[in-house]
Amino acid sequence: MLELQEKSAFVTGGTRGIGLAVSNLLAERGARVVACGSTDMSVEVCRKLADAAGLTIRAVKADVNREDEISAAIQSAAEWNGGLDILVCCAGRAFRGSALGITASDWDECMSLNLRGPFLAAQAALPFLAARGDGAIVLISSIWAVTATPGRTAYIVAKSGLTALARSLAVDHAPAGVRVNAVAPGYIDTELLRRSLSEANPGREVTELLEEAAAQHPLRRLGVPKDVAEAVLFLASPRSRFMTGQTLILDGGLTTQVRTSGLADQAELANAVLPVARAAVEPPTKRPGIVR
Repeated sequence: MLELQEKSAFVTGGTRGIGLAVSNLLAERGARVVACGSTDMSVEVCRKLADAAGLTIRAVKADVNREDEISAAIQSAAEWNGGLDILVCCAGRAFRGSALGITASDWDECMSLNLRGPFLAAQAALPFLAARGDGAIVLISSIWAVTATPGRTAYIVAKSGLTALARSLAVDHAPAGVRVNAVAPGYIDTELLRRSLSEANPGREVTELLEEAAAQHPLRRLGVPKDVAEAVLFLASPRSRFMTGQTLILDGGLTTQVRTSGLADQAELANAVLPVARAAVEPPTKRPGIVR
């Protein structure tokens, strides 16, 4: 189904990982895609993969943190495609460190890459999207925007800011027909996740770490890049034309549960304990023929 036929899209971080899956799926559904990467290698790999698959993807290199570069790249994409319908901001990177464990320069870098970059891309794309009258922006956030985990202060704040950015842009630009939403993925099996798990657990096998992470999810598996791409496709397509300012959580149910000691969620133990508890509070039953 070519639901994005005649549409054009610009994807930051679109040459590898989740961004590459997004670029591929949008192109498969008919869009003309410009995939923006930060390295020559990722751009070249993206080009070769697109050519081999016969997808209309143009891979370009630009630094999302440089206003002049990202603005020029988006303008060039709009000229190449005769306009712009969709902006997807996938570029980002996780940062470790609590408030006492991260430097001011690392804080600034985290904010720049994960929050300032998407803002600059949106700022450059909005005039082209508004000209279409039905443009769409999708920001890739994180489950850490709606919850927290130890030792990720800057990253949590940056991703929280990204969901706020989606709401703000949605309200400001709805009159021009531009919808803005975010996707908040959980654990997605990418090279970045594998590296992050390995760094946090030195000496352990990454396959074992992935299995442990999967076991924490109600669906008992991790996400894959295409899972995120499918969510982006939905938010970018006419199927979600009445949806804006929202954050779609995509985490296999991870954030729906409260971790306990393990006692409260064991039905067998609860059933075994219940009769004992009742006996402790209920008076003894009188048997016929016995005077008490």
